[in-house]
Amino acid sequence: MTYFVRVGPFRENASGVGARGYHIFRRGNKVVVRWGAIEVKPGARFLWRYVKEKLCRFGSTNAAKVWLANELNRRSERRDYSPLPTGQKIRGA
Repeated sequence: MTYFVRVGPFRENASGVGARGYHIFRRGNKVVVRWGAIEVKPGARFLWRYVKEKLCRFGSTNAAKVWLANELNRRSERRDYSPLPTGQKIRGA
């Protein structure tokens, strides 16, 4: 399970700042992508404020693994989102 966060300037927001998160994981032949606004709490804790979700179904577990690996590589190359350290999560509000 991989989490990505972006905290900082957002030109789209009226205030000009914001915090967003992504969570990508696989269950069998399905890959779930969750994203939305997050809240940053003291001690580097992250909480979902709202979440949207997309479910991607594949014909086989192997196809899901390949797509997930490619998607994680693509998202890791983006400079604006940073992966959270292993074991750290974005928790429910």
